[in-house]
Amino acid sequence: MAFPGDFTVDGKANLAFWRPIKGDWYIQRSEDFSFYAVPFGANGDQPVPGDYDGDGKYDTAVFRPSNNTWFAQRSNGSGTLIQSFGATGDIPLPFSAVP
Repeated sequence: MAFPGDFTVDGKANLAFWRPIKGDWYIQRSEDFSFYAVPFGANGDQPVPGDYDGDGKYDTAVFRPSNNTWFAQRSNGSGTLIQSFGATGDIPLPFSAVP
């Protein structure tokens, strides 16, 4: 799955995709078109990137339907958000905090 979003806070969307087999995110920097990889998530998770900490930068995040839990790796350095929310069969939608 591909996800455009500003992962590098330069005001431009970065191309990004999540590889579910290994739980790896690949994000292309719009500044110089290089890329970096971030391990976050597991096979069976559903990617839900968004700005979960309100810093203007997209965070890598996944929803785990097996236990209805959200995991977001906060880009502001304040650790990982872990939040149970939802019920069996729900479809997760990414969240963007408003600063």
